[in-house]
Amino acid sequence: MVKLDRINLSNEGLTKFFSPIESQIMQALWESEELTTPEITERTGIPLSSVAGTLDRLVKAGFATRELDKSGAKVRYLYSAADSMDNTANTITKKVLDSLVDTFGKVAIENFHTYHNKK
Repeated sequence: MVKLDRINLSNEGLTKFFSPIESQIMQALWESEELTTPEITERTGIPLSSVAGTLDRLVKAGFATRELDKSGAKVRYLYSAADSMDNTANTITKKVLDSLVDTFGKVAIENFHTYHNKK
């Protein structure tokens, strides 16, 4: 989960902020409106037990939502991303930037300005 002390900038893509399993599940949720646990397992190849436990953590952290579906013969949960990938990126970015400013103050702000001017 996106915890500042677990961010690993040397990782690729979403695994800088999420575990590899979390990032695969989130990617599947962003690509589909709603998925069941078995559907996520099918799309990602991650074992069902790992998907279920990871989904619980993603729901508790607010990155995914869970709804009870009683429409069929079985009762099942439907999962979806709590927000779009862009909005999630904004949330993570704000959290990281706030931490940098809290830690480094003016130096961090000056570096943001320098970075912006390079673009």
